[in-house]
Amino acid sequence: MAPCGAASPDRGEIPLCRDPRQSDRRRIAARRHIARQAGLLRRAQFRSPLGPLAAHRAVQRRAADRGCRHDGGRGRVIDLSLNEVETLCAKAARGAGFSWGLAEDIGRAARRIAVEDENWGMAMLCLAENAQSLTAPDPARAARWRKGEADKPAQTPLCPIRTAALLLDAPLPASALPLAILGVGLPVWLDAMLRRSAMRVARPAGLAKRADVVIEHRAEIERPATGRRGAIDERTLAALNSFAARTYVPESERSRMRGAGGGRVDDE
Repeated sequence: MAPCGAASPDRGEIPLCRDPRQSDRRRIAARRHIARQAGLLRRAQFRSPLGPLAAHRAVQRRAADRGCRHDGGRGRVIDLSLNEVETLCAKAARGAGFSWGLAEDIGRAARRIAVEDENWGMAMLCLAENAQSLTAPDPARAARWRKGEADKPAQTPLCPIRTAALLLDAPLPASALPLAILGVGLPVWLDAMLRRSAMRVARPAGLAKRADVVIEHRAEIERPATGRRGAIDERTLAALNSFAARTYVPESERSRMRGAGGGRVDDE
């Protein structure tokens, strides 16, 4: 018996092509011209520079156009997610002079406005531009509210954000509702701030710059706003980004040296 692995003497040489229908590539390659063979090898190893470049440019164009559309009245409109709306408005509010706590409340209120109104960007821009001219309610006025007495208007518009914060931190007694507050600036923000509480604005005034409002009891607290995106035009977005940029730290030599990849930070 022949040893294991050795070919039997009567079997003969093992053919290179076991299947007669299969071509012998080595014989074809041996008869192929040298220049043609080199071209085939290069084609397998390297890609044409035009193929990946064209595909990359097409992907970039689709990514840039995603979420953008044209509106006849506002021009180019960009659709932001509700998370982007909240983050942008919180930074813009902080850049306009509000504290970080109030800025976060403004971001959540802007999220609620964006669900119902496409003009949320203009409402945020009006709030940021007029933040310094809006006054907070004084203690004497707040005391009259709690007693249910008639409100007295002030010369300057009442800040809707600080008014809502006061009502949320120290809720009014049931005997003081409904309460009429005179001269509230940008009352849409007061309505949005009170959405997640037991109070509400009876007749919202929309995007009015100043209006008298009535605060009444809410039977059921609304659920968090979900379900759509916030549309904003390019000019309003650029203006809000300019307010948000005020929260950034100015660039310096120290920040460049201590930042990621700067100096010898990564070596430590």
